Amino acid sequence: MSRVQGEDRVRLASELERLRRMIDDVDSEIIRLLAERIRICREIGAVKKAMGVGVFSESREEAVLRRAGIFQPVFRVVVELCKSVQED
Repeated sequence: MSRVQGEDRVRLASELERLRRMIDDVDSEIIRLLAERIRICREIGAVKKAMGVGVFSESREEAVLRRAGIFQPVFRVVVELCKSVQED
């Protein structure tokens, strides 16, 4: 990997910081959306409890994971988290 010097290095460092801020913004939005998903999952858990049905729905979980595409590993964790809050 070649080293960049002078003005090019300053410009690239500035670009790197700009891109990192963009990632931070995306991360913040992901966290906000995950918190909203957890809130909704708690409501679903309350409804399921009132209906007398269990937390786990294999068909629903499969549909969520199918929709996740390449993000299935991430969504497996999200689904497990949501099942745990529904059990509370």
